[in-house]
Amino acid sequence: MNNKNNGQHRVLLGFGLAFLVIFAVWVGMVANQSSFIAGYDRVIYGAIRNSNQAEYRLASLWTQAGDTIVITAISIALVLILTIFKKYDYAIFTGLVMICANGCNSIIKHVVKRQRPRIALSLNATGFSFPSGHSVGSMSLAIVLITLICLLVKQKPAKTILIALCVCFTLSIGFTRMYLHVHWPSDVTGGWLEGLTFGLLGAWILLWSEERKAAKERLWQ
Repeated sequence: MNNKNNGQHRVLLGFGLAFLVIFAVWVGMVANQSSFIAGYDRVIYGAIRNSNQAEYRLASLWTQAGDTIVITAISIALVLILTIFKKYDYAIFTGLVMICANGCNSIIKHVVKRQRPRIALSLNATGFSFPSGHSVGSMSLAIVLITLICLLVKQKPAKTILIALCVCFTLSIGFTRMYLHVHWPSDVTGGWLEGLTFGLLGAWILLWSEERKAAKERLWQ
């Protein structure tokens, strides 16, 4: 394994572990109803206005792109496509990141048991509030897609555009959850942190595995 790849591994692992620590601290502050979290939610909610009906309807439509059933369908389709093209390691990486991130999210929801903000009757939002499932799912999927784009897309302009679209997707989904007041801002931030943690650690494992295989192949040549 060359020095360049060693450096890439260290960066991915370092960021993954850093976000894991930040996420754990964030969970602890939310669970203990920290005054910092209360102020954080109050400041962000104070900056978000949803009185414009056209914007409200648009947000109500777009937020559905982050529904669990949509993210799950996209993830399954991605795994199947990667399997068809015999990218088995990439398929396993995709499946494991999405399953682990969303599984952990469900566990944390039922441990913390945070109640949602007051929700409009027209919005379909049930269950506990923290972390935001839409934010976890969209961020996990975004990191998975960005990893695959970096590994599979060779043209730099196309790679840049696709990565930017992935980032915009997860940020906009999270924003709609706050804009519609179906989640506290700290729920969305927690979801993003969780998705980043699982996505980066999964990318590190994938790259580490790919390099080990390449090293073994070089030994047998």
